[in-house]
Amino acid sequence: MDRKYSSSRKKRVKIKYKNVAIALAVLLIIIVLIYSACSAGNDEPKDDTTSDVTGNEQTPTVTNPVEEETPEVSLTDDPTKQSSYIFDFVNVTSADLGKGDLVLVNNNIKFLGTITEDDLVVVREMKNQAYSVKDHTVLVRPQAMDALNTMLLDFYNATGNDNIMVRSGHRTLEYQQGLYDDELAATGAVSSSLVAMPGYSEHHTGLAVDFTTYDGEYYTDFDGTGDYEWIMNNCWRYGFVNRYPAGKEALTFIDNEPWHFRYVGIPHAEIMKDYDFCLEEYISFIKNYTIDTSFLLKELDNGARYIIYYVPLTDSESTAIYIPLMPDGVTPYPYEISGNNVDGFIVTVTLDEGTQSAGVQTPAAPDAEDAQTE
Repeated sequence: MDRKYSSSRKKRVKIKYKNVAIALAVLLIIIVLIYSACSAGNDEPKDDTTSDVTGNEQTPTVTNPVEEETPEVSLTDDPTKQSSYIFDFVNVTSADLGKGDLVLVNNNIKFLGTITEDDLVVVREMKNQAYSVKDHTVLVRPQAMDALNTMLLDFYNATGNDNIMVRSGHRTLEYQQGLYDDELAATGAVSSSLVAMPGYSEHHTGLAVDFTTYDGEYYTDFDGTGDYEWIMNNCWRYGFVNRYPAGKEALTFIDNEPWHFRYVGIPHAEIMKDYDFCLEEYISFIKNYTIDTSFLLKELDNGARYIIYYVPLTDSESTAIYIPLMPDGVTPYPYEISGNNVDGFIVTVTLDEGTQSAGVQTPAAPDAEDAQTE
């Protein structure tokens, strides 16, 4: 019984192996036929990245290694949204509050910055032939000097009038104290709405200028009328604003002064013009735009585009200012940071520089004798 059982089991095993072998052979034939059919159906021309074929041997397609890509800002991204950018950052401190073109100074807000002679240029040495200057003591910041030259040259070319005289620029604390004391002595008052208190004058910033007119014989107050209305209407194109306009006295704490101009820079002067803001109103308005809400987008007629936003000063030792990077993810967009001289910083980022000057384009002025007085 045992041998029969054993003989019978071995046979079944042999038969089983034989069946498996036959099945595998049939399956292999089917696979070969399917592969051949698929290869024939996909026999299409190869692109330029496939190597040449010699005989029946084909070299595999060469593919470039996959490079890690930095996220890019799409043209359809909203430039006012944080999500449209990646950022780097720089640190500032409370010592930087008084630095920049947008510092707010008035009779309630003392200038926190420090301006030295190295920060200033002599207007008489840098001016063009389109206007005159009181004397060599009139000093301003370089950015205001450049804008002043361009604006007054365009004014001359538009009107033929070269009677503008710059009579005041940067003032020291001592000089402002003398003006203030003289004003109180003359009026008998205990305060003045015409002359700012020492330490509280915009002239300390080096960004403010006062105009008068001089025809070679007589001095006349600059009132912003006649030919000079051109300056009132176009100063914003050059980054200047009439700092103490009529109707804003309750905000500026200074009576209307058509002769007093303050450099705030492009595009801020244009935004202030658009909204009819004085500087106090503008500084408050900008606080609505932060990296956590949205950026203020300003587009100029020359194609320049800017985003502007506010960063409050923190209680920490330093405050991080986040700066958007260009699509390469490495290079920051051109930017400027200005303290507001109160409680934070205003960031101005240039997305596009535009194709031409933002000022009024006029022919160059001819040489003219420069009237100077001491």
